[in-house]
Amino acid sequence: MNASIKLKSVQQVCHIFAQDKQVKKYMHHLKKQNFLGGALVLAGAGLLVRLLGAGFRIPLANIVGNYGMGLYQMVFPVYALLLVIASSGIPVAISKMVAKERTAKNFQECRKILLNSLIILAVFGLLFATLFTLLADNIASLQGNEGNTKLYLAIAPAVLIVCLMAAFRGYFQGMSNMVPTAVSQLIEQTTKLAIGITLAVILLPRGVEWAVFGAILGTTIAEVFALAFLSITYLAHLRKAKREEKGQERVGTLTVRMVDLRLMWRIFKTALPITFLASVFPLILVFDSLVVVKMLTEAGESTRDATRLFGISTGAVHTLVNMPAVLAIAIGLAIVPMAAKLLKQGKKEEVKQKFFLSIKIIVVIAFFFSLFYLVFAGELINFVYARAFHENPSQIPVAVNLLRMESAMIFLVGLSTIFTSLLQGSDRSYLPLISLIIGGAAKIGFQLALIGTLGIYAVSIGNILCFTIALSLNIFWVMRFMKLKPRVTKQGLSIKARLGLLIGIYIGILFLLKFLLPPGKGWIILAGATAFLGYVIMVLVLRIFPIRIVNFIKKRGKSIQE
Repeated sequence: MNASIKLKSVQQVCHIFAQDKQVKKYMHHLKKQNFLGGALVLAGAGLLVRLLGAGFRIPLANIVGNYGMGLYQMVFPVYALLLVIASSGIPVAISKMVAKERTAKNFQECRKILLNSLIILAVFGLLFATLFTLLADNIASLQGNEGNTKLYLAIAPAVLIVCLMAAFRGYFQGMSNMVPTAVSQLIEQTTKLAIGITLAVILLPRGVEWAVFGAILGTTIAEVFALAFLSITYLAHLRKAKREEKGQERVGTLTVRMVDLRLMWRIFKTALPITFLASVFPLILVFDSLVVVKMLTEAGESTRDATRLFGISTGAVHTLVNMPAVLAIAIGLAIVPMAAKLLKQGKKEEVKQKFFLSIKIIVVIAFFFSLFYLVFAGELINFVYARAFHENPSQIPVAVNLLRMESAMIFLVGLSTIFTSLLQGSDRSYLPLISLIIGGAAKIGFQLALIGTLGIYAVSIGNILCFTIALSLNIFWVMRFMKLKPRVTKQGLSIKARLGLLIGIYIGILFLLKFLLPPGKGWIILAGATAFLGYVIMVLVLRIFPIRIVNFIKKRGKSIQE
């Protein structure tokens, strides 16, 4: 599963947390949002972002084929690892620190945190972008695809750009204003889609490698546009803040005098365990990119077929699996500052309520997608990736089986993200780090032992094993920290019974649709729409969520449209 996507993406339909406040129009006011408002903004934009992301990867797969996607996916794990090391922990640290200072109304300190974070991230970004450029030949050679060198050169500048973006996103999230993050992600995806696909088509006559180069270059250009938006948005935010009095304190501008080495060390120290945590899975993906193709080749596959299988697993299948997982990231981004703020105020029960609601949302959404993928895996692969398999139609059954297997990852990644975010927000980032290290070690050991026997399926089983272990340990940590004890209550049994009934009816709907709908690629759209409509109706009829939550969603939906 592409960790950079999971860490960067902005995210889907969630809303359901927090106090009853209006979400104002963004271009009129950059108002502070509450927990539900922040998650709602990220969720609403997130669905569109994921659709745009799929709108990039799916046509790209059909343009360059599974071999081209294999090349693409060999480059991005290394890029993601450098990016994570350089920038992943600091935005979360910024978010937590800014949230705490905002609670104490220390607004000047918030901006001081931003400036010092920008300095740190600029240094790291420049360092890793330079390393990426200098070591491009060596990395490509190590992977066994020396033609990948130019692909690394195309993406290298993006490391610095994304690092700078991360500082602004962390700042705005700490201020409980999720709109800039959401809009910048939309700009990023639309630009990448337009420029990346165009360049891929233009360069395809020169070869598949050059088409992939064009797609990756489009990604770098898209990051430039997103950074420009965040910079302009911050300047507008600062001008507005300077006109407003916050008690007796004026909001100051960023100046050289605000550079503070002690603060930089505090930011770095806060970010370090989060960076370690975020680096674990990218390290595992780098391991996959370095080892899987070679081991498949040793098991009897040709280099080209092994690269195709790697592209199917990490490209075609993970693109579909990652789409619903975005909801968990949206909620997770909102949980970190929310937990930091409420725990500082001693409101542990409120944290519990919002945390449990987060889990319920993830479970309901995950069931919809997981079961749909399980039943309609063949139809989805044939509809979405019709041209990607034109050179190797014999590998379609492999893709179908991989999608069915990895549908379980929607649950595992979603729930694991929620538990991890709560632990991060409560200054226990080292615990999910331990969980993921143990899970990652199990995955690597499993793949090394059985990839020769199971082939590419060993990678998917390894992913499931990794996140099952990590989630189990995270559940244990949270239950211990929050002092939660399993108990049987009438309300709990009622919720479980309604969820069970929902799943049973939904499974019946899916198999009925599969039986009734005629064969043909286009019918999968009708099946998806019908399944979604039936599922939503059953969620409402069975009152899976409290009536007040449903009314809140309807009310806020009208508010945003206005």
